[in-house]
Amino acid sequence: MTKDFNPIDDLGVDPRIEELISLAIGDKGERIAIIRTSDRIQYRGCRRRWGWQSHLRGNLTPKESAGPLWFGSGIHFALEDFHSVNRYGHPAKAFEAYVQATKRNIRVLPLPADWDDLRLLGHDMMFYYGDYWLRNRPHLKTLQFRGQYQVEVNAHIEIPRHQLPDHVKENYDRVIYSITLDRVVEDDDNLLWIVEYKTAKRFEIRHLPTDPQVNAYCWAGQMLYGRPIAGVIYQQHFKGIVQPPRILADGTISLNKSQGTTHALYRAAVAKLCGPDSSRWPAKYIDMVNYLAMQESPVHDDFIRRDKVYRNEHTAQSEGQKILFELDEMLNPNTALYPNAHRFQCGWCPFMNACISIDDGGDWEFELKHFFQKRPTGEQTWRRWLPNPIALPELQAPKHLQLLS
Repeated sequence: MTKDFNPIDDLGVDPRIEELISLAIGDKGERIAIIRTSDRIQYRGCRRRWGWQSHLRGNLTPKESAGPLWFGSGIHFALEDFHSVNRYGHPAKAFEAYVQATKRNIRVLPLPADWDDLRLLGHDMMFYYGDYWLRNRPHLKTLQFRGQYQVEVNAHIEIPRHQLPDHVKENYDRVIYSITLDRVVEDDDNLLWIVEYKTAKRFEIRHLPTDPQVNAYCWAGQMLYGRPIAGVIYQQHFKGIVQPPRILADGTISLNKSQGTTHALYRAAVAKLCGPDSSRWPAKYIDMVNYLAMQESPVHDDFIRRDKVYRNEHTAQSEGQKILFELDEMLNPNTALYPNAHRFQCGWCPFMNACISIDDGGDWEFELKHFFQKRPTGEQTWRRWLPNPIALPELQAPKHLQLLS
């Protein structure tokens, strides 16, 4: 699938996904289809949802801004800036720059109702990452390619026309695969890795051995850089605030193992209470410190974890073949868009009520008309409003994290 064009010269890097979508018109009146990894994942999960949500079909999104999407975009920008030019000097300050920019961009995209609470959460999470978690862990070396740090890499790869099904050739002049890589790093052995950031209420790793997103990143990355990709570093950030150890009414430190603290914070609290000489600490505290130490490793604790997901070249090429199979169906106007009801995925699907209505004879069109809208093309327009670093106030880390400085 990749032998008919130069892997370096025939790939474009585009800074805005809305510009990729606008390619569907084509400068020369061409009919261009844009396939994204998110489209493929949605299509696999539920064809009906994909038909309503994908830009290839309905291109609908809820009218009310989704807090998780807004928050995740802010964390991604904070890490993007921090691990490249570091314009804002700290990931927490970069997150605040994102908040300010999206507030100024409110006429294009409204803020979620709980944006102020999410703002404080973002500050705490980024202070923990920048000031503590990375202290004894590798920062990873961001790749520079053609003079640019490889963060938020929006690339598009044209599928060779002779590999397209006949019905696709009839309806489209070009098919482009669009993909965004959060970050590309190079290790001490000169191996390239794609870094994928996730924010979540709980860590998920069971899906990684077969994750199509991981495979697609490796497939696209080796073409983009002309080098093999060792795999993906899956970096997850728990959406929660690190807590200091709980001090009980009698002045002792809680022994609750699920109190949301860390080994270093608990150890610091015991040292403050009992003195720096650990040989004099009560056994109950030593046991707790050791327990918390066993829950952490050089690559994870309860709040952040990195998992290396290895892939070989054969897996990457197999994913390329799957992309051909899927675009055959996705770009076929006669493909049936039936639902795939599932107890885990339907509960969080924004189209659930409309989906139920279409099956029980209800007014599903009313649901779509009043609660959804065409996806705005200005999803990234907030970037033009990013403030000058000197215009932002200095932020203070939480007091319990300052004790670890």
